[in-house]
Formats: sequence, structure tokens, C-alpha cells
Amino acid sequence: MANNLYTGKMAAIFDAMYQTFINYDEEYEFYNELIKEKNCTSILEIGSGTGNLAKRFQENNQDYKGLDYSQSMIAIAQERNKNSLFIHGDMRNFELENPVDAIIITGRSTSYLINNEDILDTFESVYKNLNQNGVFIFDFIDANRFIPFIKENQSILHEATYEGINYIRESHWKTTPLENFLLNWSAQYYKIVDNDKEILLDDFSTVRVFTLNEIELFLYLNNFEIIKTIDRKTYAYDTYVIVAKKNL
Repeated sequence: MANNLYTGKMAAIFDAMYQTFINYDEEYEFYNELIKEKNCTSILEIGSGTGNLAKRFQENNQDYKGLDYSQSMIAIAQERNKNSLFIHGDMRNFELENPVDAIIITGRSTSYLINNEDILDTFESVYKNLNQNGVFIFDFIDANRFIPFIKENQSILHEATYEGINYIRESHWKTTPLENFLLNWSAQYYKIVDNDKEILLDDFSTVRVFTLNEIELFLYLNNFEIIKTIDRKTYAYDTYVIVAKKNL
């Protein structure tokens, strides 16, 4: 998991920056359409973060729960969505009181599953917490496109403005010996004060990107059948979104 990004004051900085990076109305419509296609009424979002998608589900009176690893993120999400339930938990090992119709993993949170055991444990937990005809929807960064991209662009700049404050994130990527397509990601977060950059925090993470074939095999091993694969461009990375159903 990230060292600093999802703890303390960085949860608020993350929340501010992503208001610019992601159009949450579009993000909600995208996931909600997939959920509705399969007639799902109860939803668990893994990686619910600061509750931006939760806000849309709550506004539409849907049966929504969020799960996140960061208590700091959950605190912001709960303040934003007083009538929603947020669970502090680990996607690799969680148990709901009642299974749900749809489980979604959003925001490329699969990147933090850095070994095969992490993936298998997560998919097993998802399987156990889905109803009989449950649907599993998640995104992941495509290794075949992302690794060549970072070889050409080892420093990536993202700018964001929220509530009158200008933020900059400088990301630096370094390939490891490529065991499991792991990448070392370091980032510096700044805000602009009087035209100068003021450092907010340094962050470092080891993350994983995947090939589509890997994901297909992991799903097969955990008794899921892919029913839709969507090639989706997001704010910074080429991703795939998978819609899979639970096989009995």
C-alpha cells in the first residue's frame, strides 16, 4: 500500500486533486449502467476512498456500502455521506454481514495487489461476498501499454485546482526487475503559493500493472466468467474494465 497517500492530511489532498482528475458524475454513470444491466440492487464499492461515488449512489437512494483500507479516507467519506455505511477493511480478506449483488473495485485499486496471493485472496473474498448471480466489476492498468509509456516518460506531471488552490503532482516511475510487472512509483505533491511550488509531501509506493491474459486466468481460477471487457481511457492511464459473473 502507499506509504503516505491515504493517511492523515494526504487523504484531504488526494480528495482535492481527484476532484479535477475525475468527473465523478461520468464515473458514476459508467459503473451504474453496468450494475443496472445486470439488475443488481445492492452494491459494495472496494476502494471507496473519500466517498465521491458513494455520494452519487446515496443521492439516488441505492443500497450502497463502501470498503476502504484507509481510516482517514473513510472519515472524509462518512462526513460527506452521513447516511451511507463505510467499512474499514482489506479487500484481500473481508466478510459482509449479507452478500451483495455487485462488487466494484474502483480507481485502479487493483494496482496495490502486488503478488499473486493478493490477487487470489481478493478474488476469493469477492466471490464469497456475492449473491448467487453476483457481478464483479473492476479496472486495472494495462501493462502492455503502460510499461512502454513510462519508459518514454519517466517523469509525469499532473495539475489540479480545487477550491481556489492549485496543486501539482510530479510522478516518477521506475521498473523493478519486472517480477509480476511491479513498478516503483514516487511522487511529490505541491501547492502553488505566490507562483512558487510549496512541497506538501513525498509519497512512495510499489504498484503492479497487469496483462489482460493474467487477469483472465486469475478470474478463471476463482470461478468467475468474464461477460464484458471494456478498453477504457482514464485521466492518466490506459485501463481495462472487467465485468464478470460468479459461477457456481
